Amino acid sequence: MLLFFDVISTIPEFYLIEEKKVILNRKILSKQGDKLSDNIFEVYSKLNSELNLTQNLKKIVITNGPGSYTSLRVGSAFVAGLSISKNLTVCEISAQDIIMFKSKNRDINKVCVFIASANDQQFLCTMNNLFKIENNTVNEKKVFIPKKIDTIYYNEHKLNTEYENVKQYKFSFIDELLLNLDHLNFNNNKILKPIYVSNNKLLN
Repeated sequence: MLLFFDVISTIPEFYLIEEKKVILNRKILSKQGDKLSDNIFEVYSKLNSELNLTQNLKKIVITNGPGSYTSLRVGSAFVAGLSISKNLTVCEISAQDIIMFKSKNRDINKVCVFIASANDQQFLCTMNNLFKIENNTVNEKKVFIPKKIDTIYYNEHKLNTEYENVKQYKFSFIDELLLNLDHLNFNNNKILKPIYVSNNKLLN
């Protein structure tokens, strides 16, 4: 059994997966503004009681950013503790991975990802000409994107941009995980590195 923990989205959520199918999902917060740290252990304990995760859980996947600093920090600490105590393998998925998934058989520089996270934080993620990820905070009502971009994938709502010829499509982290599960790399004792961006600078 695999546990997928989405901490990037506005409402963090657990998904339990078996044989590439979601068998249960549970939102950790009932509304924005609730504290992840106050709810995560209670929700996980209930899942453990329902599905005996102590015995059945084998792997964990966590989204690692960019996103809300608090959600990333709490989520990563929780997964790190769980993986070490239960000897579980872990994989991280970031906006860069979504770009890679979505740009198969096409120019990776023309695809970007728009992330809406908790606490009204938003991020635009693109690949530069050196094929390195650029994660930028979005604070303005209208955002100018690189002219090379022709497709935006967003997790919550469309990016407000003046470029009318840019196509926008909604994606979900769970769907991308299931579609690409066979290609993910899981590791033991993995050091988790959340991607938090502030003023367009990556903070570790």
